[in-house]
Amino acid sequence: MTHPQTLAQRLYDHFPTANLKQIKANGCCAFVLLWCMGIEPEDIDAIMTVDNMIKADVIKPNCIVKWFESVRFLTGRELVKVDFAKINTIHNIKERTPVYFQKNPDKEGHWVGVENGEIKFNPLKRSVNVEEGRPTEARFLFIKGDIK
Repeated sequence: MTHPQTLAQRLYDHFPTANLKQIKANGCCAFVLLWCMGIEPEDIDAIMTVDNMIKADVIKPNCIVKWFESVRFLTGRELVKVDFAKINTIHNIKERTPVYFQKNPDKEGHWVGVENGEIKFNPLKRSVNVEEGRPTEARFLFIKGDIK
């Protein structure tokens, strides 16, 4: 995957479907979850996977991730716990983790994938929230059988 949300924006211009509208606007967290699970298909396949997740009701129609259902759907593994953590830096994050960046606390931000203290995956080619904002939240995922 490179920038599947950017591709979804371009596709929506030609194929204005309800799911694609939500994926282009709000799919960042779902794409980051794919990346965190080690699922890194071509961008078009990532879009189709997120569309299938909506259809399977493991993410909401507006692309809000249902964490436990989504991990099971994608990997067959059991998510034991999700820590919803407020953060102000990414430097101490070692494992693949969804991190929310915001430029303006009164407006929506953008999810990216962080590993070893760096942004390693951004579903958008360009995000003002990432470029001009700061990290505000992280989702630490604990999957049954993982050693941390």
